[in-house]
Amino acid sequence: MRRQARSAGRLRMVFQVCVACIPGLAGIPNAQANTASVRFACLSLRFHQGSEPFDLFKLDLSSLPAGINGELFPIFQAAPYTHAAVLRLTDTTFFEEVPGNLLLELPLADGDTNGIPDFFQVEMSVQATSPGTYAIQGYGSGAVEARWSRAAGSAVGTCVLDFKMNAFQSLAVFTHSFELWEYRGTIRYETAASNVWFSLEAERTGSAPARWEGHGSLVRAPSEPQNHLVLLPGSWTNQTGEAWSFSTNHLFRMEHSPETYAAFFEFADGDPSTTEPDYFTWAWSVYDANDADQDGIPDLSDDPAALQPSLRLWIRRPGNALEIGVEGPAGARCRLLTTTHLAGGPWAEVLAVTLTNSTQLLLRQAPDEASRFWRVLLQ
Repeated sequence: MRRQARSAGRLRMVFQVCVACIPGLAGIPNAQANTASVRFACLSLRFHQGSEPFDLFKLDLSSLPAGINGELFPIFQAAPYTHAAVLRLTDTTFFEEVPGNLLLELPLADGDTNGIPDFFQVEMSVQATSPGTYAIQGYGSGAVEARWSRAAGSAVGTCVLDFKMNAFQSLAVFTHSFELWEYRGTIRYETAASNVWFSLEAERTGSAPARWEGHGSLVRAPSEPQNHLVLLPGSWTNQTGEAWSFSTNHLFRMEHSPETYAAFFEFADGDPSTTEPDYFTWAWSVYDANDADQDGIPDLSDDPAALQPSLRLWIRRPGNALEIGVEGPAGARCRLLTTTHLAGGPWAEVLAVTLTNSTQLLLRQAPDEASRFWRVLLQ
């Protein structure tokens, strides 16, 4: 907004007052992008081939009916079990292979309340034991005990699978290494009436260099626009240019951590390097500390209209003085600048203040003979 006023009589003082958004400063939607942190964790584990102490048998895990991809994958509505795999037991002496299946209960506590179980976060160490059940063709069935070990900061851990024949005997004990897939990065977003457009940059943690980058669009759900965001279908690319496609996904704001959004995330194929689609199910979490209107709702899902500060600038002349003031939200920061040459400047800063009242005087002075221009920037 620009306003000019000329003093009466012999005074030729000219005031120019304008509002400008400064690129890179948070809290003014549609003028610049906010940044939020994001992380993704695959809820499948990649198991490498396991061996037993005598090296007579090998054991592979997979999610494929034919072929081996090493996936221990999540299952739902099978409590208390959380994960499953197809087994292939290989007799290294006679080169015979027999199928089987495995169900396990993994520890899924979320101690840091970010929406992703601690077990799948690289920075968290793991020392745990979990129960399960198995069946192997020709060898029987029974209980299995999984003993997990992984150091904090490492994406690779060890799992010992102890297949029980009974309470006192083991059929076999296999030792496997396993990998976590976790990506962490940022989204830079801009809000509009109903959509949020963002760009993504994320890198894999604790493992060989890998990254994702791309764009996406979130829509506020009509039923709960401040708590539920819908990610529209799209894709991101990795460091080799492969597309990681996804259909519709969701984000829900967490009640006990209101700056955090989290949900399951489904890729069309979570590992394009394998021969068949697999590693579908991930968890994703977005943390947004931006809250321009300080109402407790992050800007990511807040009503854009509520984020636009209401502002009115004014000039008045009480007696022989001239005053510049502002009406706006308390907490907003303003800079007042002046110049005697509108076309070429330079602009000199007179003061910078944080508004403490809804109506606040910025400057009061006696006018002089020179033409002078003023500019107020709202940050």
